[in-house]
Amino acid sequence: MKGWCCVDRFEEFLQKLTTMDETGSARLIAEQKDLCVCSGCPTYNECMREKYEQLYCIIGRSPTCTFEKKGCICPTCPVKDVAGLQKAYHCIRGTEQEQRSTTTVKKTA
Repeated sequence: MKGWCCVDRFEEFLQKLTTMDETGSARLIAEQKDLCVCSGCPTYNECMREKYEQLYCIIGRSPTCTFEKKGCICPTCPVKDVAGLQKAYHCIRGTEQEQRSTTTVKKTA
């Protein structure tokens, strides 16, 4: 089973990000923003554009913009491969880390 024995790519990416100093983490975020495709998403709107919001998968969902789901291109984003992302609709649902932490395992008796 994937993930049981080893740290996955996202966990490695997050570990790297959280152990860097401010300059290093800012540089890594800037590199990922350069790869980010949020601005080409059908759900991305004028409010998001005006606030230069992007990289929701790492930074978090939109704090002030309201919008409706019109489609999601997260699965096609180059950041997905670099950071080992598995989730989608980050602008609405939150970061990869937030979405993973809300996933629960059903226990059987």
